[in-house]
Amino acid sequence: MARLSDLPEDIISLVLEYLNRSDYYAIIRVSRLFYHTTLPSLYRDIKFTATKSRSCARNLAFLLRTLLERPQLASHVKVFKLRGPLPYWSKYNPWPEDTTSTASSVNLWGLKACTTLSKAQKIFASNQIYSLVDESMHKEPEQFKGRNKDALATLVLTRFSELRTLDLGDGFLRHSLFLPQILKRAEYLFPKLQHVVLGDQRWDPENPVSYMDLDLIRPIFYSDSVRTFEYIMAQPWTLNWNRPQPPRSESLTMLRLFRTNITRATLDQLLVATPHLKRFHYEQEILFNNHTPVAPPLAPYLNLDGLNIALANLKNTLEECKLTLAMAPGSFTPAEIRLHGLTFPIIPGTLAVLKEMKRLTKVEVPMIMFLGWAADFAAELSEVLPGGLQELTLRDDFVLHCSWATGHNCNKKIGRIAEYLEQKGVHAPQLQTFQMRLKPSAKDNTWLEDAIKDVGLPTGGSDVSYRIVNARRADVHLWRFGHDLGRDKDMRVDSMFPSTL
Repeated sequence: MARLSDLPEDIISLVLEYLNRSDYYAIIRVSRLFYHTTLPSLYRDIKFTATKSRSCARNLAFLLRTLLERPQLASHVKVFKLRGPLPYWSKYNPWPEDTTSTASSVNLWGLKACTTLSKAQKIFASNQIYSLVDESMHKEPEQFKGRNKDALATLVLTRFSELRTLDLGDGFLRHSLFLPQILKRAEYLFPKLQHVVLGDQRWDPENPVSYMDLDLIRPIFYSDSVRTFEYIMAQPWTLNWNRPQPPRSESLTMLRLFRTNITRATLDQLLVATPHLKRFHYEQEILFNNHTPVAPPLAPYLNLDGLNIALANLKNTLEECKLTLAMAPGSFTPAEIRLHGLTFPIIPGTLAVLKEMKRLTKVEVPMIMFLGWAADFAAELSEVLPGGLQELTLRDDFVLHCSWATGHNCNKKIGRIAEYLEQKGVHAPQLQTFQMRLKPSAKDNTWLEDAIKDVGLPTGGSDVSYRIVNARRADVHLWRFGHDLGRDKDMRVDSMFPSTL
């Protein structure tokens, strides 16, 4: 009888692709063959999510120590993720500190009290770190006092020569003193790096990140290998490249800026540097309460003319565009804005630049960017959308702050959408899916839901289907176009397009 161990190693490697981490732990103990074959899979994808659990930090700390003691394992790591806003380093210390060490003339970069390394190893590690930091950091040894775990984590990162994905949450970004220095040297430390994610999507009010070194972002736009970049920018800032030559990333094809509030000029700087960008997601949050400025100071973050100028850099390459607007944590609700007698600043202009993008096939944007803020204006969608569009999603972001959300003007505005769908054969013959996202808050004291339903009810025929799908935090009014849609009738409505809802 043939045994699994008799199979060639390449066949066994293919089988391992279908197993999970717990399976790896079991198989690795079977035999020497399975140990050597499974070991790369066990360390290929490393992911930790910070919790308030002591065991989480303990496991991470021991992983770092293992990679330091057995550096050959680091060559297997292709994906490294440290998620979560909580600090990883204050929960558990697997390296008892040596408080008896005498003063040393050698700059040990915070490693002085670390008992994991011998004295010779500390000096060797010190030389490694010395070669990885700017000269300005050589003269300030006091700032590294007690930062041994940070220094050790930095040494571990520098050994991931096969790294493809680097995904670091706010907890690590906030604590790491050395990470910006490492990313500045990513070109030769991580020559195969393709995907970078910096920051957590889920905001934690108890552990806010108030500052990040801009060296976290600059190197990505000079990289020859990074293809996709996702980054949280928690506060307005001005980008200075600090290099003689302007940045130009020939490899970056996807950029996502989430939970950010930057000026249109800064956005223009970023998009000028990405001449081959195909996918762009810009998820913007605005802080608005009694303590924040109102228009015109908010204009640099809201005007659509500036957004048109920035997006124009992508008119020859962009295939997918997603824009969202939301209130940042700590902002007033629409009810509180009315209670305090405030008016949300007007968002002037119309998003017209998309019309010029001949390769654009997928768009998701707030409807007010097309229908306008003023009650007496709404662009025709055929005038602002390209003819090759295949998927279109309109969001109700900030509509509740518009005066036209109630009254007959709402019907006139949404009527523009009905006109577009009725004439899609002329203006958008390739359109397959159209969606309108409506948050639960829009159902109260507005005309919006009824106006949208009026658009959907008249549609019919064998080549059109309309339904309302209950998605997370929104109801999605969904139209599908095309022949042979009969199979949709038997489909569960909550299974429609799960990747886009």
